[in-house]
Amino acid sequence: MEMSGAHEHTFVNPAGIVHHLGCFVAAPGCAHVGSTEEAFSWFPGWSWQVAVCGSCRTHMGWIFRCGGDQFHGLILAALKM
Repeated sequence: MEMSGAHEHTFVNPAGIVHHLGCFVAAPGCAHVGSTEEAFSWFPGWSWQVAVCGSCRTHMGWIFRCGGDQFHGLILAALKM
């Protein structure tokens, strides 16, 4: 899906780690862990929560939520075909 004008985005987190994300309407293999955060969101107005693989628990990216809307920002290098 397109967010902020693009399907893919590259961001740097506060620790200096670069993440190249793809935006997806759904990610049925993901589970969400930890608390929902609002600080340091790469998409202003959207809160985020860590998304992990539901099977192996590998960090896959984040779920972003705003009101009743949501999307997944998944680390493209973490996806396997």
